[in-house]
Amino acid sequence: MIEIAKNIYCFPIPLPKSPLKELNGYIVKGENRHLMIDVGFNMPEVLKAIADAIKELGISLSDIDIFLTHLHADHTGAIEELKKECGKIYISKADSEIVNMNFKDSAWIEHMSIQGHMGFPDNETLDYKEHPAYVGGTLSHTNFEIVTAGTKLSYGGYDFEVIDLKGHTPEQLGLFDKVSGVFFCGDHILSKITPNINLWDFKEDYLGLFLENLKKVKETLDVKTLLSAHRAHIADTNARIDELLAHHENRLNSTLSILESGKQTVYEVASEISWDYGGGEFINFPVPQKWFAASEVFAHLEHLRKLGKIDLTIDGLTYRYSIR
Repeated sequence: MIEIAKNIYCFPIPLPKSPLKELNGYIVKGENRHLMIDVGFNMPEVLKAIADAIKELGISLSDIDIFLTHLHADHTGAIEELKKECGKIYISKADSEIVNMNFKDSAWIEHMSIQGHMGFPDNETLDYKEHPAYVGGTLSHTNFEIVTAGTKLSYGGYDFEVIDLKGHTPEQLGLFDKVSGVFFCGDHILSKITPNINLWDFKEDYLGLFLENLKKVKETLDVKTLLSAHRAHIADTNARIDELLAHHENRLNSTLSILESGKQTVYEVASEISWDYGGGEFINFPVPQKWFAASEVFAHLEHLRKLGKIDLTIDGLTYRYSIR
């Protein structure tokens, strides 16, 4: 554990069987109440890491409130146990609703049907019971404290403002303290890896939202200490934002080039993309990682369609894209 800023402590939370390996756990220590940001999977190793951190700080779980930046199980799963004793659990409304569907098999069956839209071969589809969010997620309904952009939360001498960071999930949130420049950004800005942007539904352009919120952070927040949920801490926030914007611009251009060669389904386009994982070959990815990769391609294709650059036709269950 390290004190990364005044009264803000960072410690590693293991993420068993995840390529991410660890979550950066954060606790803002106050006089009477404390705030923990994100909690990891619902797994014994995670709960032990959190218990050890709380003990090291000499505080009690009953005096801790929890801020969940977004719905993913590697950030929310452990609330299944922590909610028995902790205080308030803050999260956005949209993400809270999805967390509270995590343990419902019917919701998972509907969600995973998107594989048919993406054109996955039957022998490569992911069973929802093997999805990391199902394995490490919550098992019962949680009573959340809903917060929105602009909500103020004060802990440990900081006056945090809740920041809208939609894109990675339908309503990811961050926390920013204007005086110190401390910014908890969840998975919005990560070092070395790019946040996975997938297609949650066809109501929103999630990649478009993500890119706009990257620009918003750069243009409106004077970030001095960026506290990301995974990997190393980032010294130059704006430089990293520029890298992420450039990455997605390149990915969009590559996607257009692949469509021009005749590829049409999400699965086919994903198979041609150059990846920085698993040796770069989509075909060699484990099935769960194929799911995440293809979902991100789906989001890029829908973004290009919203921009008017490509067209969509629906062939039975399968979605096919072509250059306009």
